[in-house]
Amino acid sequence: MGRTVGVIIAIGAAVGLTILSGGLATAAAAGATIGGTTLAATSALALAATAYAVQATATALGLGPSAPKPDTTTTTVKLPRPPRISGYGISRLYGAIILYETAYDGTAIDVHAVHDGEIDQIVQRYLGDDAITLTGNVVNEGTDGRYKDGAISFYETMGVSPGTPFAAVIAALPTIWTSDHRGDGVALIALLSSPVKSKNFLDVYPNNIPSPSIAAQWQKCPDPYAEDPTDESGWTWTYNPIRQLMHYKLVREGEDFATKFAPTIAFWQAAADICEEAVDLKAGGTEDRYRSSVAHKHTDAHAQVVAGLLSTCDGWIAPRSDGALIVYAGKYYEPTVSIGPEHIVAYDWQGVGVDDDQAVNEIICSYISADHDYNTVECDAWRDEEDIVDRGQVLSDSLDPQVPSWGQVRRLAKRKMSRVNALYRGTVTTNVAGRIVRGQRFINLDLTEAGTTFYSGPAEITAVTRNMATGGVTFTWAAADPNIDAWNAATEEGEPAAKGDRVALEPLEAPEITSASPALTGDGLSAQILVAIAAPDRPDLTWYARWKKSTDAIWNEASYSDIDASTSVELLVGLVPVDSMVNVQASFGTGGGQISPWSATVTVDTTYIT
Repeated sequence: MGRTVGVIIAIGAAVGLTILSGGLATAAAAGATIGGTTLAATSALALAATAYAVQATATALGLGPSAPKPDTTTTTVKLPRPPRISGYGISRLYGAIILYETAYDGTAIDVHAVHDGEIDQIVQRYLGDDAITLTGNVVNEGTDGRYKDGAISFYETMGVSPGTPFAAVIAALPTIWTSDHRGDGVALIALLSSPVKSKNFLDVYPNNIPSPSIAAQWQKCPDPYAEDPTDESGWTWTYNPIRQLMHYKLVREGEDFATKFAPTIAFWQAAADICEEAVDLKAGGTEDRYRSSVAHKHTDAHAQVVAGLLSTCDGWIAPRSDGALIVYAGKYYEPTVSIGPEHIVAYDWQGVGVDDDQAVNEIICSYISADHDYNTVECDAWRDEEDIVDRGQVLSDSLDPQVPSWGQVRRLAKRKMSRVNALYRGTVTTNVAGRIVRGQRFINLDLTEAGTTFYSGPAEITAVTRNMATGGVTFTWAAADPNIDAWNAATEEGEPAAKGDRVALEPLEAPEITSASPALTGDGLSAQILVAIAAPDRPDLTWYARWKKSTDAIWNEASYSDIDASTSVELLVGLVPVDSMVNVQASFGTGGGQISPWSATVTVDTTYIT
């Protein structure tokens, strides 16, 4: 039987084209026989394999359900046996009520278990939606008189072991709460609410007895650069999702450092470094490329928590052939491994576009905002306006990793949309020599058969399994974009969720390109395009232009900050290729941080220029 080396599937129309080592077979020839096996059977097998690949890839690309968040990130819970909760980075957690009693003098006493494990530092205390301050342990009065006269006392422990019992609770409830109630290894909150006369109750407690919560720097984590990363005395608090993942693997999953981490520690160090790379902010300054504020229940499946941590850095983890764990943070690197015809036993290839039931051209982005009391809020969605226009519809998905920055979630959304909408993707089965892909996130992939190249370029591996039949592996892949990490904060960072009574500014209108003409550079191998634009006459504008070949998907972008104010602006764009149709767009930003939409596309022919 000829071996199956590729399948093209138009999923919406259910049309299959099977490519065999003996040549091409059309749907009309589905009943023909090669080597005793009908093409219909071969095609069915290929279709089934491709359907599996689509399902597997969808999971790998993050299109499944979001990683679970504990209920205590939004509210207090009251359960007979609540699950333990732990957190990383900075987030806000309520607690599980473990005591609610009224003392003899009418004081309401509530004790909440908040976090399993020692925490590093409390950032902010809350009663209901109110951020509060303390004098000693007494809650300070609010501006409207709430909590006046020292009505509420707020106590907490830091989760050390052995813990310290709440003396105030022991004094109020000596027959219920004793010195044995230490809460070893659990961060606790105790709230004592004094009784008030009924006529004053709504003044002191306008929202009834409030639920306490805290925002904190939670778990301390190992450092892959430490001489002994397993020495807990050297652990420190961190936003770094790779260090958090190392903690989870070591402590929660009980992985052995010597066999799972030590042989591949350089990968953990490199991934942690990527997370801490400085990314420019449009308001000035920088932030770390990837930060994580993941909180989880100890009853969550390990795979779900690991996926939640990896989602904050577009991360990738897999065991090496010796079982040691290799990890990558979300950043493209030049592949060092190539897979070609000499390695490939069979492959399924999709390269006819992304159908509407899989494509995404809008991603609704959410993040944990310190400006909104550590609640989850939405920022600007990540949108592909051109694709929305071309398809005539918005194909929306959501992305809500537990991260503390709107810029970060939009960077993650950019990576997700690029991967989901990659034109080329599929599944490859290799022989024994193909095992070299194990531990690789990016490879050079060459799918060539009988002189026809179906794909040649960088590919991202999204899942790998051992193939017992061939002795090699089977992996799913999507075409990789080497420019995915390019980031222009001014045009791509977007806006955070609105705060308070902020009034939205009037949107800017897109500029109009009035003319665009190409000119050769001195070497004659490339060109520049002089773009004239009808512009608002104001002095605070920064201009942006971008270009791409009309057949490409990736824009090349530049900024122009020293343009004099005028009603007509000229930008020199390039270098651009000659003998091509080049698309050009322009945009501008104001001194207040607003960015206009991109102009309508102007196409320039650089074929005949002098």
